[in-house]
Amino acid sequence: MYVTSAHEGAGPSVLFLHGGNIPGWMWHDQVEALPDHHCLVPDLPGFGASAALDWTSLADVADRAAAIVADRADGGRAHVVGMSMGAVVGTVLTARHPEVVHSALLTGALLEGVGGLARRLNTMQLRLWDRRWYWAAQARMFGLPPDAVEQFVSDGLAMRVENMRAVVAEVYEGLPAADLAALGRSEVPVLGLAGQRDMRPVREALRAYPDVAAITTRLVPRMHHAWNAEDPALFNEVLRDWLTCGAVNRQLMPAGARRVE
Repeated sequence: MYVTSAHEGAGPSVLFLHGGNIPGWMWHDQVEALPDHHCLVPDLPGFGASAALDWTSLADVADRAAAIVADRADGGRAHVVGMSMGAVVGTVLTARHPEVVHSALLTGALLEGVGGLARRLNTMQLRLWDRRWYWAAQARMFGLPPDAVEQFVSDGLAMRVENMRAVVAEVYEGLPAADLAALGRSEVPVLGLAGQRDMRPVREALRAYPDVAAITTRLVPRMHHAWNAEDPALFNEVLRDWLTCGAVNRQLMPAGARRVE
């Protein structure tokens, strides 16, 4: 699995786990904002520079990510930061390998999966996977800057639809209860987030986190799904508060707050 490393020797390590549409470069702004942290950014199997690799399972990918931390992170441990699919992988990683995790910031994780009409509609998008216009539309939806659009489209077209079918099938089933129970027993500090304007299944998934003292859930005001691109300054502020002192940023809202259209 391809891994980019930045700021080696600068300080505590952070493992960034990307979402299901953009490989590791989606974290560029966050890596640049953390010169005092060693940043590890893998392209997960099937994505970016790892596009030739087969997606196996969430458990296997999480195990491989944990091995990267054990082998390359400062002291063999890292803070885990994940978005969307990467947040699901980060949840499994933390549940299965708490010994390599300092803390976890996980945003947009579909812990309860997706069913019904939303699942059918999202699955239908796989039929458009090889269409350039589809990826260009996705870039506009995510609010990517113009200089990132071509890279995004190229990476999207390079992803094999068979890998995405495997990812979608597994993620949309939701995490097994055993993984969530293990997360609750791990005692690793976890900050579970969702954008206030994200899809209902994402926001409601916050209730799936175990109700234990080590886990905090919050909504991010006014934000959608890929809010590290939507408001990088806010994301970086929330991230730095969490990484440097385990603080929950004061701008975050209680998880039960009403959605804003």
